[in-house]
Amino acid sequence: MLAVVAVLGLGAFLAVRAWRSGEAPTEAAVEANFFPDKKENEKLLHKTKPLVAPPVTTSGARSGLSAEKVERIAKIRRDYDEIRAKMSSDYTAAGDKFPGGLNAFLKQLALLEREMHEDFARALTPRELEDYEMHESTTGQTLQRRLAGVATTDEQQRVVYRVQREFDDRFALVFDLSPPALWERMKVQDEARQKIRAALGDEVFAVWLNAEDPSFGAMRGLAAQKGLPQSAGDELWRIKNDWTLRKLEIAAQRGLSPEQRTAMQAAWVGQIRSRVAVLVGADALAPGVEALAWLPAAR
Repeated sequence: MLAVVAVLGLGAFLAVRAWRSGEAPTEAAVEANFFPDKKENEKLLHKTKPLVAPPVTTSGARSGLSAEKVERIAKIRRDYDEIRAKMSSDYTAAGDKFPGGLNAFLKQLALLEREMHEDFARALTPRELEDYEMHESTTGQTLQRRLAGVATTDEQQRVVYRVQREFDDRFALVFDLSPPALWERMKVQDEARQKIRAALGDEVFAVWLNAEDPSFGAMRGLAAQKGLPQSAGDELWRIKNDWTLRKLEIAAQRGLSPEQRTAMQAAWVGQIRSRVAVLVGADALAPGVEALAWLPAAR
């Protein structure tokens, strides 16, 4: 931990506050331009990357740890909280002059979180660590929020936690804004979703997905308004997801001429609009349908 303290003597209260603001939709609003520009990429990155927030401080009793281990973990947390507080103070003081900006700070916090996890692993058995972090880690608290009030077994929660933790660990330190990197992130996220769906079943997965991306509920709401079954809303969300993935894939492809890329873009826009029209009616293509704010304009 001391090595990390030396490296991470910086921080950001504003970034912490942004993370605590809740769970941003993972694919929300990739807007007008077909080629993701820097500003759009930043939006997508921050909505698809795992959140790394300061840990909560609880007793650890929910994880069944002995009093000695609870105190040991609490001591580790206090040490890291002190580092994090210093980071926040330093970043606030530096403001716009902070080297590397917000992304640099996010990476530093992610490194700090990873180092704390490693300290926990040295203090606990693998099972104790999983039990503890299923409640106290950022990933574990995300799981608890998304499945709040839903009947799930302990094994289901463990499977979901492991899948989400694998994704978080892979991308916590990735701040690449390029289309290839964002495309890769979203592909892996889709794979993780399918594993979570297999573990939870369709009904509970719908609750999970709506908590992750509220636009899923908006799609179901639009389907209901039109007298269509829930499955139509689910398919509408899949179309939205397909739109984003293919958009990034086209932007990421190398060796295309401007004419080829433009033709691919236009063809994909046409396909997406046709799929939406067939599913929910051509009138949904008109501007002003809130649930379809993501829908690309005709080219």
